[in-house]
Amino acid sequence: MVQTSKYTIGLRYGIITGLVYITLLLIRFHFFGAKPFYFFIVTILSFLVILLLYFFAGLARKKELDGEGEIREIFQSIFIVILIAELFYVLFNLVYFKYVNPDFWDNFKAVSMEFYEKSGIPKDQIEEQMKSFKDSGQATTPMGLVRGYGTSVVIDSIFGFIFAFFLRKKKPGFK
Repeated sequence: MVQTSKYTIGLRYGIITGLVYITLLLIRFHFFGAKPFYFFIVTILSFLVILLLYFFAGLARKKELDGEGEIREIFQSIFIVILIAELFYVLFNLVYFKYVNPDFWDNFKAVSMEFYEKSGIPKDQIEEQMKSFKDSGQATTPMGLVRGYGTSVVIDSIFGFIFAFFLRKKKPGFK
């Protein structure tokens, strides 16, 4: 068997996951930015796709270890994927919201307001939802993106640890 670096799987899957992440974000912002309900659905589906790629990275690492992987070894690769993928996310959002479409959140807010009004949602609930858009604007500033990076890494790492737990080598004698 060819010996590879213990970081190879993490780096390879990190770049792949990062590119998939950028593609999903571009699709979400470009095609669903004017449709709040579908934007939300695509956001959830995108997150599930990214989680699936984390799982595949852990599976690839276990396979690389001939099925003898411990939690630490599998999680290490998944964690590298998480760090790289979330870095791609932050860099893409920084460029997209600063240079490509700086008015995205203002436009999305206006479309959402119209959607809520047509849906018959009470005015006080609409106002509460509109306040959350201020948070979205703050989250896309460079400092907000850095904070978001840390939060995303922690949340994704919880899923990564769960995946590593299920992919670990089973101890002999336990069934």
